[in-house]
Amino acid sequence: MVSDGVVLVTKEDKQLLVNQAARLYQLGLKVEQARSNLKKLVERGVPYNDSKMLHAYNRFVGVDSDWKRLEAEHLQLRAKLRACI
Repeated sequence: MVSDGVVLVTKEDKQLLVNQAARLYQLGLKVEQARSNLKKLVERGVPYNDSKMLHAYNRFVGVDSDWKRLEAEHLQLRAKLRACI
């Protein structure tokens, strides 16, 4: 929100930042679970072209990509809000 050339931090902006942080935490847990599942398959000697390995890899890549995207959005919003303070 802009008032007389001053950008104001809204309650909604703060809530979005908190919600993003919570979602990042949840996604982080999913990334680590996916990484752990992938590691277990490798340790058991499952071939890389096996369907279980491909599924585990695709799951890891998907949640890791989601986490990185949300992290970038979160950092941008955090920087924006810090600049307003």
